[in-house]
Amino acid sequence: MTTLAEHHTADGRQSFLVLHDASAIYGVPGESQLVALHLARDVETRTFTLDSARVPLPSLAQSWLIQRRCPVKAIDAPDGWGTRPADETTVALERRLRDHGNRMTLVDSYSGEGYPTAETRVLLESRDPRASHPYRLLLEVADLRTGTHTLREGAFETAEAALDWLEDRSSPLPTPTPTPVRSLPARPAGPASAPDRTR
Repeated sequence: MTTLAEHHTADGRQSFLVLHDASAIYGVPGESQLVALHLARDVETRTFTLDSARVPLPSLAQSWLIQRRCPVKAIDAPDGWGTRPADETTVALERRLRDHGNRMTLVDSYSGEGYPTAETRVLLESRDPRASHPYRLLLEVADLRTGTHTLREGAFETAEAALDWLEDRSSPLPTPTPTPVRSLPARPAGPASAPDRTR
């Protein structure tokens, strides 16, 4: 694995890392290649605990670590980390996922390989029971020739509707309706049971 970003607390008790697992392309098709890792050390007993999650997007890896008390700026993507955001829409959405990723649960994802473009598809579910369109479909398309990527978001009433849109794509990605940010108990977005259908 290759370390993409890391932060270690001054007292040496905690480490936060984002890793790239290049071997994932030889495993289950579409498996996420990013791993967020939190290491907590008990220096008195000389023991440690290790927690990790495999996630499809850098912003979700950052969110997972931030929810475990990693400083926001400490785990920012360094120069040369993957492709660059191609526009302000991508920048804003990635920032929102990083800062408020705990409001969603990761349902399913597929990380595609290809040239000159590669697409990553992510399905999230809102933790807000009042959400009218609780499922969010994220599409990241990387242009490997220019070294840039775009990230777009669609809102759906059901996971099935989101997967149907992926199969068809004859209509624009449904734009989410802005909703007020509500206070929810902190809980990081992380892997959950995937629906019966995968892409």
